[in-house]
Amino acid sequence: MEHADSFGSAFSGAPPLNTPGSQAKRRPAPRGTAAYPRKRANTACQVCRARRTKCDNKKPSCSFCERVGAKCISSPTDLSAFDPASLKILERLDELEDRLLSQHLVDVLAWPIFESRFDAHLDTKSLLRRIPLDAVASPSSDSYTSVGELDSNNGLKLLDAFLQHVHIKNPILDEASVRQMVHRTNFDGLGWDAESCLVLIIYALGTIASSFGSSSPSPANLGRATSYFNASQKRIGTLLGRGGTLEAQCFFFSGVFLMTVFQPIQAWRNFVQALAACQEFEFAKQSLLPDSNRILGSLGGTTAEESVYWTCWKSELELRVLLQLPDFTAKDHVYPRLFPTPPIGNGNEEHRAWYFYLAEIALRRLDTRIRYEMCHVPRPTGDLAFVELSDTIPSYEDQIESWMRSLPKSMSLQTPESDDDVLKFILRGHMMNTYELIYWPFLDATINQQQGFLAVEEYGRKGLNCCLERIRLNKPGFKHRHHGTWFMLQSCTRSALILLAATRTPYATELMPGGWRGAVIDVMEMLRFWEHEVGDAGDRLRILEELLESV
Repeated sequence: MEHADSFGSAFSGAPPLNTPGSQAKRRPAPRGTAAYPRKRANTACQVCRARRTKCDNKKPSCSFCERVGAKCISSPTDLSAFDPASLKILERLDELEDRLLSQHLVDVLAWPIFESRFDAHLDTKSLLRRIPLDAVASPSSDSYTSVGELDSNNGLKLLDAFLQHVHIKNPILDEASVRQMVHRTNFDGLGWDAESCLVLIIYALGTIASSFGSSSPSPANLGRATSYFNASQKRIGTLLGRGGTLEAQCFFFSGVFLMTVFQPIQAWRNFVQALAACQEFEFAKQSLLPDSNRILGSLGGTTAEESVYWTCWKSELELRVLLQLPDFTAKDHVYPRLFPTPPIGNGNEEHRAWYFYLAEIALRRLDTRIRYEMCHVPRPTGDLAFVELSDTIPSYEDQIESWMRSLPKSMSLQTPESDDDVLKFILRGHMMNTYELIYWPFLDATINQQQGFLAVEEYGRKGLNCCLERIRLNKPGFKHRHHGTWFMLQSCTRSALILLAATRTPYATELMPGGWRGAVIDVMEMLRFWEHEVGDAGDRLRILEELLESV
């Protein structure tokens, strides 16, 4: 159910500026001559807009981008033809949209409270390239033997590990079909086709898959997994330029493996290729239509097509947003409006995996809708904007609670956290993301603008509590390797940075939750554990150490 009407009602009944009598004697002023100060359109480059700092528009690169070595990209939109009233409305919307979209770790590093102290640490992609895959997991010396002469028993064990620990998070394969595929490969040997490619990727993921809470795989296992993966990549080139379900599955699980070994840039490329392979599906062209708010199966797609399409879209989008790739805008941050059709199966685990899958989709769509409503409803500036925005927050909190109450018993989050498996662990993290979204403008105002009126104080405090709660909820998974581990590193490090930023603001210090210092230290220990595998972990660890020492 949409809530846009209630969202906009807070200011739809604003009193008229003129009395009825004066309106009768005076014609209304044309919209283009409304009482707004005329000024030049904002032409700041994308980097300066993200930092919310003044841009000198120097060409071909502004002074800030030139100083830090960033790519300076000017806004492609020419606003010179807009009348002053329209520019004022666009300015208000852009301000809130910038706040809601600037929720990444590097955005926090660029906050005014840090006074440009970390401007040299904003290029995440360069940091990630510091540790390539072969520097962490060298292929086994017996790679050709282990790949070419794989015995059937070991292959089945790797398949079982994959299905139990990897596939359950993204159930886009039919288990019976995959088992037949592995059986054929064991019987006939490896070929150079798509089936052999997918089997090798499954073996790679099965080699490093582990149960939730267990330790990271040994370097030997990482080496063997890399051997399988490298062998699959020698075959995946034959799939380029071809569309289809199996091809999309190969590229998608290649991306999953690369995320599991902390290579997000390469993973994103595979997710893009997987999504490209889905474009030939008949239902795909209707997946983003406004009236397609229903189950995908009604449009004729198979379960395999629908599930891989949605999964590829989700994975590409969330990684693209976090990497802040420059060729995409906020308008591209949209999920398909359709739910995949669950398969007809008998296994409880299969049903539970799909309950998780659909619950995750529903929450992501709720997040998208809230973000859109918060960004696209015009609001006044100053204190009144936060007052009106605060009136909508209880409604959003209710929607999140409603989502949680609607979960089936096997996925219920109203159980003790100590009983959580990896699926519930992931859902709780996603739910915390949505809570953080609705409190973010108040958190930003509390720390960077140091505004102290009641609406900001209430939800600014909740935002800081969200940061502490995120770290506490994720701590059981700090040392667990899976394809979402890098996302967890980013979000928990961001929460620690926000808590440290708040200590630098006298007003925010009064709102700090108890135990914040211990939470920051926990995040530092997490980064220390992964810094030899994750390119940006060591850099973020040094920043947290520096800030904590100065408190």
